[in-house]
This record gives sequence, structure tokens and C-alpha cells, in this order.
Amino acid sequence: MPFPFVYVCDLLDKIEGICVRDVPLLRKDRVSRTKDSLISWFMTHRWRINAQDTDSSAVLMMLKPEKQTDREYGLEEHLEQVLARIFKMPTPMYEKMMRWKEEAHNHGDLGLRLCQILQEMKATPSSATASKISAEEIDQSLLRIAIFNDRSSLAVRSLMQPEEKHPDGIDVLENLYTQLQPREAKWLTRIILKDHGPATLPDSFPLPGNVSHLPSSIPATFSFPLEPPAPTRRIGTRVRKGIGSNNLAHPLPTPPTSSPLLPDTVEEVKKFPPRIRIGWDPRSSNLSASVIATAPSAPPSSSPLPATLPSMSEQHLPKLLSPTTSSPPIGPALNSIPAQLNAPRKRSALGQISSNIPSGSQSQQSQSRSQEKHCNPSSSIASIQHNAQARSQLRRAPPPPPTIFSTGKCLLTSHPKRCQFSSALLILSPNLLSNLYILKTLIPHHGAHYLTSLASLSHPSVPRRTKSGRRIKKFILVDITYPEQTLTFCKQAEKTVWALGWKSRNGNQERIPIFDWRVLESAAKVDRGMVLGFDFVGKHFQGTI
Repeated sequence: MPFPFVYVCDLLDKIEGICVRDVPLLRKDRVSRTKDSLISWFMTHRWRINAQDTDSSAVLMMLKPEKQTDREYGLEEHLEQVLARIFKMPTPMYEKMMRWKEEAHNHGDLGLRLCQILQEMKATPSSATASKISAEEIDQSLLRIAIFNDRSSLAVRSLMQPEEKHPDGIDVLENLYTQLQPREAKWLTRIILKDHGPATLPDSFPLPGNVSHLPSSIPATFSFPLEPPAPTRRIGTRVRKGIGSNNLAHPLPTPPTSSPLLPDTVEEVKKFPPRIRIGWDPRSSNLSASVIATAPSAPPSSSPLPATLPSMSEQHLPKLLSPTTSSPPIGPALNSIPAQLNAPRKRSALGQISSNIPSGSQSQQSQSRSQEKHCNPSSSIASIQHNAQARSQLRRAPPPPPTIFSTGKCLLTSHPKRCQFSSALLILSPNLLSNLYILKTLIPHHGAHYLTSLASLSHPSVPRRTKSGRRIKKFILVDITYPEQTLTFCKQAEKTVWALGWKSRNGNQERIPIFDWRVLESAAKVDRGMVLGFDFVGKHFQGTI
């Protein structure tokens, strides 16, 4: 049978107890006890390691993960967020886990902090799956992640199947962590980070004669492999070994290339994208390439005045466009505005035709222009700003309806009727309103409508039936990492729905199910054709109101 991972954790826990003590041991005693523990463990599990269906290399590399230099998982930077998402940690627990670096000087690490948090949360697997996971299953799961990492060795990346898709790293780790006890999750985290912390194992040490069954005059040495073994992938009954170099693809960052020094008077001026982007992306187009301009070494004393004053539409264009699509206005400095007002204005096409304007009106226009020429510049600026505010108030759009509608069709599957959330009405808790990933990606892809306020449930724009006459399915989405706010929101939603008196088909009070928002992610994977291996609806279901 495969080698159980719990036996690896037993040895590592014992060695950690030797290295971490309130009263530290002398170095020679610590080394001696570590050797005895290693010899005793290998002698006890010798028959299991030598078994034909046991991957002995995977077991050895778990004891010395820093030797496995051919794999790169790419999880070191955001492993805390991944663990918090897998175990659905509340906010206080997540903040406590993020402070593990503050205790790193006191033999603290992420694995130990995760073990402490899981013990406080009492997050233990069921008795049917507890301590049943094998070292080979963990090794093969981590190998799947390393295969698709560009920084892994060529031998590891050669194990990729021809039509294999990139696995979801969070799902792979969730499948492992949900089968582990807290102390086993601690060692799995350290294996991923390739650092066992205070539990240090010697690379080699001499074996006594009673262990090697050799005469004392013949030296025998116990030593771990100096280099990682050739990567092996097991798919069913097939075994495939990696081909190519076993060194890292990019062991060191690429040094910057040298370039000739440019004079001080030359600087690179970026060309701003157009205010309105239609049909092409300026960031990827050749039209938005940087322009090299020669700048003077010292700033000029004064800037040239423009020949004409920009029209009113050009002045207010940056205010009407969003900051992401409009470039900053390019014009003179603030101190040149009074001089700019004195410049002659462009006359409209109608004003240039004297026959269309009576003589009296022409005299009035000349008088008004002479008054504008001698008026106070500050009052002119104030009048322009007042006119801009008046125009913006006139152009103000009516308030949008409380319901945000979408296409009503799921974009992730060829059969939209199979999606459970297409054309459904999602009532979002306040904690989700700032999550753009949910509002802009998950919900539109499922073709669902959503509501952001309980007070708007009675609004006439809230849909009750689909175009075919069926009742609109309703769901409440919450974030279970905020338990207090979620409970308060669900109570308010229950009161609001009961006050509306919505009835089901049989005439009873309508019930609305409550789900954690991550059900949208799982449903998206199912719509794409992935097999999750668990009931995602039951996993994220929280109750009904």
C-alpha cells in the first residue's frame, strides 16, 4: 500500500521536539538524539518504504524538501491568502495568520501559525478521511502544479500531457488540506515552502555496526541524496519519467542589459492615449509608442501663449469623460489664463457672415467683446465655471433602477439552461458591493441580475418572471468570512421578504436560499466542463429565509 503521510509527520514532529525546547539541549545531545530518531524510524518503516507500490524518492524528499530544487510551485507570495480561502477563515483569524512574520524570530513560521488557527477553529476532517492521505498523492498533486510553472526544470515540465489543461492550484491544494489534521497541514505548508523551520535533519552521519550489520572496521554512512531524483509522474498504472535537464529553468534573475547613456537634456515623453478609445487598444498599438523629445536643461522663464482659447466643448470634455479613458488636459499654466482670456476668440461660421446678422446686433456684439476685453479675469473664470456646472446639471441622467440587469444568458456553457444562475436575481450583502471580481466578472458571466439594497425589493423594476413566464429564481449571496455582518443582513432580509408577502407556487411563504459567494466560482468551473468531485451546492449552502 502507499506510504501514509502521517508517518512522515510523526518523524518530523519528534525531531522538532528535540530541536525546540524550553531548555535547549547541548549540540552533541541534539545531534545524537536526532540520529537515533532517524535510524529508529527507518528501521520501523523499512518494509513500507521498500514496498513495490511506494515511491521512496517522494518520501525522502518530504524529509528534505530544500533538496527538491527542480520544482517551483509559485505559491510563496500568496500562500496565506490561499489558505484563508480554503479554510474560509473569519477576518480575525486571517489577520492573526498574517502576523506570523512578527514571531519568526521565536521559531514561528506560517505552518505553525496555520496549525494553531485550525486548532482554534476546530477544523478537522471527518473520521473517514482523517490521516488516510498518502505521501505519493501529495507528491503527485504538487508535481501537477510545478509542471505548469515556467521556472521548473525541463525534466519536470516535460511531464505535461499533450492536451492537459492548467490545473487550478487552489482546488488542488484544497483537495489536500481538507483531508489533513492541523499538525499534518503544518508540515504540508512547510513542504510547499521548502523549509522545515527548526526541524533540521543532518545531510549525512555515520552508522554504527549494529545497524548496518557490518563489521565496525567497515564504515557505513547514512546520507540523503545530494540532487533531486528524476521526476516521475504516475497516471493510473502508468509511470512516466521526465526527460531533459533537472536544473531550474531560471535559477537567477536575468541581469539588466546595458544601454548607452543618454545626455541630460534628452528625456522620454510618453504620448497620451486618445480621450475616446474605439476599436483599438492604444497600449498595444504602434500609434501609442513613446516619443523621444529633446528638453532644455533649464525650464523656460515663460511659456508661449496659445493663439486662441479652446472652445467650450473642449474645456468641459475632461470633466464629462471618466479618468480611465481621458488623458490629462494639455494647455498653458495657471498663470497664463488671464492672458489667454484676452486673446481673440474664434468666430463661428454664422458670425462670419455679416448679412445674416443685423447691424444693431453687430454693434451689441462689439460692445460685449470690448467689455470682455477689459473685464476682470477672475470673474470670467467664475462665469465659465458657473456655466459648466449649469450644463452638467442639465445633462444629469435620471437615477438608475435598483436592479442591475445582464444578458440573462450564461456565457460559460453552450447550454445556458444548464446554468443554475442564468436569469436569476441575486441579492448581495453589503460586504460584496466593493468586490469588483464578483460584480464585473462572475455575475455577468453567469447572466444573472443582482440587487444591492433590501429597500429596493419592492421597486417595480425588480423582475418577478422571465420572458417565458417562469418565476425568477432568487438567491442571497453573503461572505461567510464576516459572520456577524452576515447574520445581521440575513435577519434584515428575512423581515423584508416576509413584509412583502411573496408566495410560492403552492401558496406558502416563498423561501430564498442563502449561499456563500464562492458558489459562483464553483458553478463557473462546472459550466466550463470541469469535474469538481464534490457537491458544490451543498458545500456553499448556508440556509434559507
